[in-house]
Amino acid sequence: MTDATESGERDLLVPFDDDILTAVAERTGTEPTRLRNLLRHHQASARDLPGIDNLVYEWRKYLPYDPVVARTEEAFHCVVLPEVWGDFADVLEVDDEDFERLLAVHDRQARRAAAARGESTEPFDGAAPMILTRE
Repeated sequence: MTDATESGERDLLVPFDDDILTAVAERTGTEPTRLRNLLRHHQASARDLPGIDNLVYEWRKYLPYDPVVARTEEAFHCVVLPEVWGDFADVLEVDDEDFERLLAVHDRQARRAAAARGESTEPFDGAAPMILTRE
């Protein structure tokens, strides 16, 4: 994937690996292009809130734990409460199948990225990972 679009903005899907997107799409019976569009919509909606940095700041302030597992040049790798994901699903107006697809991509990508950094994937066990592309 590319790091930036023609406008100079970071590609919303830069922290997501194509093979993970393709595998989740195939496993869940959808087209990879449709899943990419769904992920872009999620990332754009997070930016439309107070912005990624402000959103993460608010989570750190109000959640009973620090949700940031890792901060890379490309993204924040977080663990959020299921209610946070539920709020995004409501805003995105996605059905249960698309919601599960989003969760699966974020979970697989968060685990792969942690392993690549030489870190434990344990923070994601029984949790709701969410990767937010930095602006």
